[in-house]
Amino acid sequence: MTLLWLGEHPDLDRELVGGKAHSLNRMQLLGLAVPPAFVLGTDTCALFDAGGGELPGDVVADLKDAVSELERRRQRRFGDPERPLLVSVRSGAARSMPGMMDTILNLGANAAVADGLRTQTGNPMYAADTLRRFVDQFERVVGAAPPEDPWQQLLAAVGAVFRSWNSPRAQSYRRHHGIDDDGGTAVTVQAMVFGNFDDQSGSGVLFTRNPSTGDQAPFGEWLPLGQGEDVVSGRHDPLPLHTLAQQLPEAHAELLTAARTLEITGKDVQEVEFTVESGRLWLLQTRAAKRSPDAAVRCAVSLHQDGIVTIEEALRLVTPEQLAALRRPRIAPGARAKATLLARGEPACPGTARGTVVLDTEEGEDLAGQGVDVVLARPTADPQDVAGMIAAVAILTEVGGSTSHAAVVSRELGTPCVVGCGVGTLQALAGRLVTVDGETGEVFDGALEIAVGTETANPALSTLNSWLAGRGSLVDQAPAEGQPQRSEVVDELKVLQAVRLKGRIGLAALAATVDVDSASVGTVVTQLGEAGFLFAGKVIKVSPEGRQRLTELLAEERSGLDKGAIAAVYDDFRGVNADFKALITDWQLRNGEPNTHDDAAYDARVLTRLDDVHNRVTPLIAAAAVHLTRLASYSAKLSAALAKVHAGERIWLTRPIIDSYHTVWFELHEELILAAGLTREDEARAGHAQ
Repeated sequence: MTLLWLGEHPDLDRELVGGKAHSLNRMQLLGLAVPPAFVLGTDTCALFDAGGGELPGDVVADLKDAVSELERRRQRRFGDPERPLLVSVRSGAARSMPGMMDTILNLGANAAVADGLRTQTGNPMYAADTLRRFVDQFERVVGAAPPEDPWQQLLAAVGAVFRSWNSPRAQSYRRHHGIDDDGGTAVTVQAMVFGNFDDQSGSGVLFTRNPSTGDQAPFGEWLPLGQGEDVVSGRHDPLPLHTLAQQLPEAHAELLTAARTLEITGKDVQEVEFTVESGRLWLLQTRAAKRSPDAAVRCAVSLHQDGIVTIEEALRLVTPEQLAALRRPRIAPGARAKATLLARGEPACPGTARGTVVLDTEEGEDLAGQGVDVVLARPTADPQDVAGMIAAVAILTEVGGSTSHAAVVSRELGTPCVVGCGVGTLQALAGRLVTVDGETGEVFDGALEIAVGTETANPALSTLNSWLAGRGSLVDQAPAEGQPQRSEVVDELKVLQAVRLKGRIGLAALAATVDVDSASVGTVVTQLGEAGFLFAGKVIKVSPEGRQRLTELLAEERSGLDKGAIAAVYDDFRGVNADFKALITDWQLRNGEPNTHDDAAYDARVLTRLDDVHNRVTPLIAAAAVHLTRLASYSAKLSAALAKVHAGERIWLTRPIIDSYHTVWFELHEELILAAGLTREDEARAGHAQ
């Protein structure tokens, strides 16, 4: 079990303490204003689960000691009406999962504490508001009224945060983003500072660069007399950040200076959560900002131009999916001129989408599963809505700003989003076919004509492409303006087979998988959807009719193959496959050797075997591709994964969801089985006979 004080360790393991504690530790080491805090590591989450949802006795003892130390540092005491200590209890996984797990603020409040706060401050509104916030949040997260004893409150809150790691919304988020379920969350306990204290207080979020457009000026929102949850939840409409400069210029200037420091040292665009208490600035979180595809490219280029990152570092800040999304469709100018405007709000993530408005998350998931393009419209998007947000082609909210949960998640998904359309404006749109423009913040009646996007709207892309040229980067290079698109024909077999192998996939990822531009793939996906072979929503899946069609196409393909040559390749592959399976087993189980999870020599031995397997399978792929050309791409995919493994990114060896070496190998194996006219069952029986 790990319990660590933040600000006292120069190099904390992010996997152990989670992203939130890691960032707090980093800020404290930089000398920035951060309330004191300690963290229970992700290993404690595993102990909690193993104990059936109970904290082990030694964890409870260490937690009591830590609270006593926090009381000493703040000169306050849990439950003391004279000088009460209130804390926040926050989740924090190694990889950012914004809003997916639970947090409880103002813990330690009870009726006696509220009376004490009222007497000490002479501010009955602050005292009552703080108690109300705590009770509401505790009941929502824990599912019961809070006990009067702050220590019992804390134990219940820590358990609730650990349990939220396995909540449906967190699991859905991890599945979509390929995050391992075994990581667990840490729990950070931090002394509270109060944005609701007086008229010189408030909370906000600052982005060091605009996460929607990529503009270099700092961007953010500020809510006077609010706590952090008010801003990120989207339940309130905050003010632009410049209003903080008008109200509290010293705090604003200090915030900009700190944000600049965090961006330079973090070498990435930062999202900074802050609170001002009676004019004093406190920093509560910093992390790499989620951003739209347009912003990702612009920010990468500008960070290099500002001397913050090298070209290689800048390239790593942009994903192949973001590059593919830059060619997203936009409303044709002629169609826009004649369109009927139904709603207008604040653009949160650029992009254009057409779909049917639904107001209920579960209904949206069901319709999307049937192939319907769904626009999810909510009063405000809660973390519980994440599965529906993933399934939707666009997201709308009635209230909330550009730093709300809906906005942050939509930018990570690359899904067009408009927030703050106005209370009551979206209810009447239920069941209506609309077109959403996430760039202008407008919602139009009907399915408007869409034109394919061009790169002229983002000049930074040409700079990025010039960096990519000749570098052999693993980043998928988008074609430069004026250059022809890839001319390879994308047929229905190739698309159906790619979708079947993945199970479910987005359009940008599908385009990357079949190595054809998104516009061409989109045309085929639309045609297959209309024919009933695909469920062609935001997430693309093969329908039962599509599986039957694919079986027919594969049989037709096999009829033209040299069966003897394919059988020979397949037999040779089976021998290499046996060695590959053995090394993967050794990698995962460490071959029964004790204490080898950090043994670099052991890892090196396994990776040497991987190189040998790779060198043996590469000519087999080339031999198969002579007869079945679409298999040629597997060589490049395996090489790309191998390069990442050797670069130290070991998740690219075995992790599912992403195109890891094991994932690509599995798909290649499936292709060779089908090309040989066999099934997995046939192969299993043959192996057993041997």
